[in-house]
Amino acid sequence: MAARKNYCTYPSVKDPIFDVIKKMTVDKLKRTFIAIFYSLICCSAFAQTIKTGVLVVGAGPAGTAAAIQSAHSGVKTLLVDKGNFESLVLSQDDSAFRTGIYAAFLKRVESAQKYPVTKNQTFSPAFAATIFKAWADTVKNLSILTKVSVSGIRKDGKGWIATLSNKKEVKADVIVEATPDHSISAMASVNPDDAKFAHADSSAYASGRYRTGIAIISPGKSWPVTLPAEALVRETENFILTGSRQNPATIFTGQGAGAVAAYCSFFKTTTKKLNVRLIQSELINFGSRLIRFDDISDNDSNAVAIQSIALTGILRGKTSAGKFNFMPDSTVSSEEIKLPVKEYYSRSQIWFLDNRSDKLTLKDLLSLIKFTASRGEELNREVEKGWHTSLKLPGKFDLNKPVTRREVAALFNAYLKPFNVFVDMNGELKR
Repeated sequence: MAARKNYCTYPSVKDPIFDVIKKMTVDKLKRTFIAIFYSLICCSAFAQTIKTGVLVVGAGPAGTAAAIQSAHSGVKTLLVDKGNFESLVLSQDDSAFRTGIYAAFLKRVESAQKYPVTKNQTFSPAFAATIFKAWADTVKNLSILTKVSVSGIRKDGKGWIATLSNKKEVKADVIVEATPDHSISAMASVNPDDAKFAHADSSAYASGRYRTGIAIISPGKSWPVTLPAEALVRETENFILTGSRQNPATIFTGQGAGAVAAYCSFFKTTTKKLNVRLIQSELINFGSRLIRFDDISDNDSNAVAIQSIALTGILRGKTSAGKFNFMPDSTVSSEEIKLPVKEYYSRSQIWFLDNRSDKLTLKDLLSLIKFTASRGEELNREVEKGWHTSLKLPGKFDLNKPVTRREVAALFNAYLKPFNVFVDMNGELKR
């Protein structure tokens, strides 16, 4: 093997590159070095461009929640704020429900203060910021830039390029608007208002969009229990809001926005092609409650099954005296579930023709599941075995007792899985 050249020795003049240089005129050399100089300048400018999947602008409760959720979902995320993350004001709406990112925040508070958070405990803006900042510093895929504002944005294919006040540029697949004054929306010519969600509906089921809910909102808003995904997107691709003037941003809407943004970046798609069920599942896996019932606690053993079935519309809640209830211990009639079940499983209409009851028994319900899912008698044994364990149901397994709404939710969620059926942004089923 030939001896390796020592990097400290001068190269031979017979080397090709030096043969070329020897033949160059002085003018040619000047032009070459000028080209190299400008090339270096371009490389330096390129180095000032930050690439990220999701750019979140604004480190308030909603923006911080959006950034944490996006990063948690496996997407490189950058959170920028003109402040220094020294103050974070939690509103009453931010702390209305112990779920999702707010629940995770409370656990960190309890760890820091060494005692449980009380029901009416409040947090100073400085303390809340300290907890969230310490948390954000440990989240993989998340970077934070403070004392920096966005001076301009422009479209870049499906994504965006944002110019920062420190002269750097951020190239992102998705932008999440979380500023209190909607300044980024103005730069993108996006209207933060949305007339479709401006007025309260008398029913939580005024349209099928409840099926696309991605965040709890307080009763009395345009959607009494859940905010549809469509409320956080506009016609402009991959520009996502954490709220609007009709539905102000909260930790919960921010977390929903973060999940939507992460979906678009992760799957290299746009806000016009969202898979709502995947986004909802990601939020549920983080501990979020997307549809809230006043009679179902956050630590209810069947909370996930109940909200999943509620988001399908097979079992619907009822509004009474300003509260939205699921009524988990109420009985179920065949007429109550006939139409929504047939919508998901056309085969079931044959079963309903032969089975009518004001109070379905557990035997009836298992018969419906077996008929619809083409299961055999082994299902009875499987359900009995998992009654207290996998299904986490109270009471005894009794085929002859009237079935409750809680039991319908748990069994449908486990064996029919209607939540897995794709829905579009209008909540229409797509198979």
